Amino acid sequence: MSKCDLTINGTRIGANFGDTLVDAGIGGRILIPHDCCSGQCETCRVTVASGTVDDQGTAEGNTVLACQATIVGDAFITFDDVPVVSKQSGIVSTIRALSPQVLEVIIRLARPFEYLPGQYVSLAFRGFPARDYSPTVRMNGDCNEGELVFHIKRLPDGAVSGQLGTGIQAGHRVQIRGPFGQAFLRDVNSGGVLILVSSGTGWAPIWSMARAACQAGMQRNMIVVAGAHDLANLYMRSALDWLVGNGVAEVIATSRIGQGDRIMPGRPDHYLPLLGHNDIVHVAGAPRFVDTVKRKARNAATRCYADPFLPGQQAPSLASRIFRRVRPRPAQPLEAAE
Repeated sequence: MSKCDLTINGTRIGANFGDTLVDAGIGGRILIPHDCCSGQCETCRVTVASGTVDDQGTAEGNTVLACQATIVGDAFITFDDVPVVSKQSGIVSTIRALSPQVLEVIIRLARPFEYLPGQYVSLAFRGFPARDYSPTVRMNGDCNEGELVFHIKRLPDGAVSGQLGTGIQAGHRVQIRGPFGQAFLRDVNSGGVLILVSSGTGWAPIWSMARAACQAGMQRNMIVVAGAHDLANLYMRSALDWLVGNGVAEVIATSRIGQGDRIMPGRPDHYLPLLGHNDIVHVAGAPRFVDTVKRKARNAATRCYADPFLPGQQAPSLASRIFRRVRPRPAQPLEAAE
């Protein structure tokens, strides 16, 4: 099989023609951060600094998804340093309603769990399947290293969310694995305007980033737009007030149904500012909403970090991917099932 040189963050390894970048990295004992391996979570988005790869339809600017893009020749790729994926156990300490559909779930930890604002983790409540959620901070801006805070939309038929408050209560044990994701807050003083946009519980990572930017003393302008389907579920209004009180000049709340004081009608993407190529957009929420914001950013040549909230699914484990790398190869190359 043909070999190519793949350089990952300055380390050169041999790679097989046709391998995905993630598999090539594993073969060279370099772990490119990844999670779903289906091209949806974007944890594995990397920058192609030089050379050529087959992006398999995942290119955004000079970046590709490493779980999908394949080796076609020598290449040099880079990715940001992120906290190492780890596992930790915790105990549910609080479950309370923030709105008719949204619950705040707080998990007490034995030790701090490292993540970057905007990343997500996998939670497995004992006896229930794992689900991905984004850690955030309390609605009053408080942040405690001994806890993780989540905003979870309650779905009556949800295998996990439908059990919160009944089958899952305070005292329930939970396993945390992560962090994952590339839509995290970068240098808060680099670039143009920072634009943070969310729908529904996409507010969780957006709030985490907005609060972190304020606490870091960000010097550049920040615009925050948060929305919900209806006024009753616009649960983040106290957090929006916190941002206004901490110097964020432009904070917009939207609702598609219902009216209220300082609430704009329609969707959050209706209130995006005129985007510039030096601006940075972060968006989180329903996939169609996220795609709309990404398209507007792409049309303006604006960098956009996206966190679409996808239905729960089981991703292949790292062990299974390593096994796939070392098992005997067929005589003819087969297309890998991702």
